[in-house]
Amino acid sequence: MNEESKQPAKTDEVKKLAGIELADYSSDEKFDLEVGITYEGSFRIQQNGCIHVRPYKKGAKPSNLKKAVDGDRHAIFLSKHLIRIVMTFDRHMTLEDLKSAFRECTQDCYIDLNDLHL
Repeated sequence: MNEESKQPAKTDEVKKLAGIELADYSSDEKFDLEVGITYEGSFRIQQNGCIHVRPYKKGAKPSNLKKAVDGDRHAIFLSKHLIRIVMTFDRHMTLEDLKSAFRECTQDCYIDLNDLHL
C-alpha cells in the first residue's frame, strides 16, 4: 500500500482525536442514567477499590477548533479559548524508538508554538 492511500485515514484519525472533548468535571455533579442504555465514558479504580465512573457529556464539543500546524507526527489546533496538540505514533515502535520520536515531536511542538506567537 502506498503513502497516498494512507494519508486520508491519518487525516480522519487526527480530526477524530482533535474533536475529543476533555470536559470539566465536578465530583458533586449528578447524572441521570437510564437502565439498558450504553453510555460512553471512562472509569477509574481508586486505591480503596471503589470504581469511579464518569460518563461523557453531549453537546460540549468545541467545534470552532482550526488547524494551525500540521506536522509529520503532530497537529496543533486553536480556538478562542483552547490550544489542542495531537501527537500520533506508530503502535509497533520499540520503546526506545517511541521515546526518541516523542522527544523529537515535543521539540517540534515547542518550535511551532513559538512561531505561532500566542
